[in-house]
Amino acid sequence: MVERLVQHKHCRQCGRVTPAKDIFCSEDCESDHKRMLRKKKNQLLLLYVSSIVVLILILLLSWGVPL
Repeated sequence: MVERLVQHKHCRQCGRVTPAKDIFCSEDCESDHKRMLRKKKNQLLLLYVSSIVVLILILLLSWGVPL
């Protein structure tokens, strides 16, 4: 008594069941996902820039350069 399920995927944003050919269940989920990826990209860029600034400050202070 094995019950077969119809081929499906789950929405990348909310996890709802979608047809096998779709990635997102709605346009709202797709736009939310893109917004979330943009936010994560900006956070990562901010982390890189702030790390470089701190590294430069540490190097300047270790060389005895007056700020």
